[in-house]
Amino acid sequence: MSHDAPASTLAERMRAQVAEASAFVPTRALDAVKDGHETVQVPPARFADGARWLRDVAGFTRFVDLTCVDDPERPAESGPRFELQLVVYSMSERRWARLKTRSAGQVTSVTPVFAGAHNFEREVFDLFGVVFDGHPSLTRLLLPEGWQGHPLRRDEQLPREPADFTVTRAQYRT
Repeated sequence: MSHDAPASTLAERMRAQVAEASAFVPTRALDAVKDGHETVQVPPARFADGARWLRDVAGFTRFVDLTCVDDPERPAESGPRFELQLVVYSMSERRWARLKTRSAGQVTSVTPVFAGAHNFEREVFDLFGVVFDGHPSLTRLLLPEGWQGHPLRRDEQLPREPADFTVTRAQYRT
């Protein structure tokens, strides 16, 4: 495969083994991919299958990142609120690929496919509340176990602590 193959080529190849894989086509300007990575979108139930295909068939053996974007105001016809993104790299072909899925809050773990995704999935669970089915130890990573809520959800109300600058003014005579 050439280094400058269009994203649809990767999606078309994946579709032969991963049902409903498609080239990612942004529906809004906010969704545009500006880094040039080939991007394939799959349903949440096929997320791990897509990751496995990228590793085993397409040669994207290096796990780079797994992250989440929350958009609670996303129009219903565009899919669920959480967009999960897996970024991988092919050392032999020197190119990147991104696998996307949209989920309401539950997706299959890719940790069995890419061991490096272990703590990335825990972080997404901790901060966004997305549950990864099949994860070996899905527990909080950054926040204490007793913490209520998920602070990076855009509808989460974080506790506020007032800042009193009058003490500083009096102390330093400002």
